[in-house]
Amino acid sequence: MEIIPVAELKIGMFIVEPDCPWTDFPFALQGFIISSPDQVDLFRQKCRFVQIDRTRSLNEHYAAPKSRLDRPLKSAPLIQKPADEEQSAARRRPLFSAEQVERQQRRRRFLDFLHGQEGDAHVQSLSRELSYVEPRYDALLQSLQKTFQHVTAEKHFDFANVREGVRDVAGSLQRNPDAVMWLLRLKSLDDYSFDHAMDVTVHALLLGGHIGWRGQRLLELGIAGLLQDVGKTQVPPELLAKTDALNDDERHLIQSHVASSLEILMQQVNLPAEVLQIVSRHHERWDGSGYPQGLALEKIGLAAEIAGLVDSFCAMLRNKPYRDAIGHQQALEELFKLRDRQFNPVLMEQFVQCVGLYPVGTLVELNSGDVGVVIQQNRVQRSRPRILLMLDADKVPVRSYQVIDLRDPERTSVRIVRALPNDAYGLSAHDYYLG
Repeated sequence: MEIIPVAELKIGMFIVEPDCPWTDFPFALQGFIISSPDQVDLFRQKCRFVQIDRTRSLNEHYAAPKSRLDRPLKSAPLIQKPADEEQSAARRRPLFSAEQVERQQRRRRFLDFLHGQEGDAHVQSLSRELSYVEPRYDALLQSLQKTFQHVTAEKHFDFANVREGVRDVAGSLQRNPDAVMWLLRLKSLDDYSFDHAMDVTVHALLLGGHIGWRGQRLLELGIAGLLQDVGKTQVPPELLAKTDALNDDERHLIQSHVASSLEILMQQVNLPAEVLQIVSRHHERWDGSGYPQGLALEKIGLAAEIAGLVDSFCAMLRNKPYRDAIGHQQALEELFKLRDRQFNPVLMEQFVQCVGLYPVGTLVELNSGDVGVVIQQNRVQRSRPRILLMLDADKVPVRSYQVIDLRDPERTSVRIVRALPNDAYGLSAHDYYLG
């Protein structure tokens, strides 16, 4: 961290803390990158010094964090206990399979393709935001993995890293939500627990920001979304993988993950009480049909309602042992039918407006028979986004990146017929990104 006078404040610097209260400012988040002269002027009007973080700043203001080699070394104990054989094997085991590594390489090539798009202010903004948020998104994903590992081993996890990671993602969503939505698609670990947790966090932050939440309130919502199912590590894996209908005992055991999550999280220091409340109520439903307490209507609390709504939505988009994934549009339609029953009707309306018809990363089929993925929304005509083609009309993979813009006059006859599940036409084998 570094304290500088406001006269030296520049666009691209990451503000950690001013020397006056954050409440004096109209900003959405406490801690963000300066992106306009107006923001610089506002800080210069209201305070004298600011604390900045070079490791989170951009361009010439960026400075890499000090490596461990720069820090004093701690002396090792003269006698070390041998590690448990199982723990040693786990450390030797590769984190990803060869197939997952190859998928990540394809995703990397696709990110490079996005970075290379030119001639559009939106694309340039997307590229800049991707450059900034990608390493921070990766760090949050790693923190989430470590959290689950530590919980499984009955150890404490580093809540500070989780909090800062969620703060970074929240800030990025405020600046350019498409960047984070891309990373959500491109950085999938092919593990339901991790992928679902990241899905819920991003969509909760997106909806919370859409309805006007800012600062600590929004941050707590995102943290709860990330950790609300951590108690499932205590549920037998074979039960979570069961494809048949559950009996009453099995259902109660799965529902006990809420209590397990609370037990785990209550051991953490400095975890806000609001996070615990959201976690405890995210399976409650508007009509009182949820669990564990059967709360209804306003007794649930808006934050927990958001967490429950996005949890249900995100679960529909991914394959589960007992049912296949469905497309974005169908998931919205199914949830919309449940408004005023399981879900707050006003909140449901806001969620539909928030995520839109075809958000970035949505797989769609055109009336021509071609299949592609939405790479840029059209804010004016939401039904006519920019699309990267992946399959031709015969459902044969397109082996190079071909982009069409449905806003172009020559594309007036082309329209989207439907949104598809993420693995439609076997595309999961290609991971969408065929280059």
